[in-house]
Amino acid sequence: MVKPTPDKTGVQVEIPAQPRKEPRQARSIALVTAVKQTGRQILESEGREALNAMRLAEDSGVAISSIYEYFPTMEALIAAIFDDYRTEARIELYADIMALPPEATLLDGILLALRAVLAAHVKKTLFDPVFSVRSTHYDELVRLDVVKAKQLWTATASSALMQRFASEIRVKDREKAEFLVYQTWSALPRAMLLERPCYLTDEDTPKLIARMLHAMLTDPT
Repeated sequence: MVKPTPDKTGVQVEIPAQPRKEPRQARSIALVTAVKQTGRQILESEGREALNAMRLAEDSGVAISSIYEYFPTMEALIAAIFDDYRTEARIELYADIMALPPEATLLDGILLALRAVLAAHVKKTLFDPVFSVRSTHYDELVRLDVVKAKQLWTATASSALMQRFASEIRVKDREKAEFLVYQTWSALPRAMLLERPCYLTDEDTPKLIARMLHAMLTDPT
């Protein structure tokens, strides 16, 4: 279910479904974790068509009434599953960039990050194509500050890149450069998902974007 809400301009904005509430007690946290883990397994092994409340209850051992207490719709569950996946992917990417071998180059780091970012968008599409498009539209409104973000990410791949390859980066304004890097691999994959989904899996896509970012970060003028 999509809930319309007015943005700060007064326009009605469709917000992708969200969990009804957050678990607080150890028992409810374990219950929600089991539901999300089971839902993710079903999505990854059988696809969106196989995910429904009855199947989820059977596989997780959680009563349907308890599932609906936290996830009023399957889209709300998918949103929670993808949030967990995205958090895991961001933490892993940050660590992977910082752990690149000494001989790795700035271009290697950019390519690693871009491939991970594009893969995350592909993953969201595989979870649920309709949810993927709706949430991507909403994420773009957040990026443009039309609506406020639910949370802000701190340990970003762009900051890891700027730290790990500081000696190769030749720019006057590093803060500006990091902002441009972050916005490039935030906005471009979303545009691809909405307008040219096939670009997300094209082998040359990360290479093309990487060359552009590498040129920007190594130009001292």
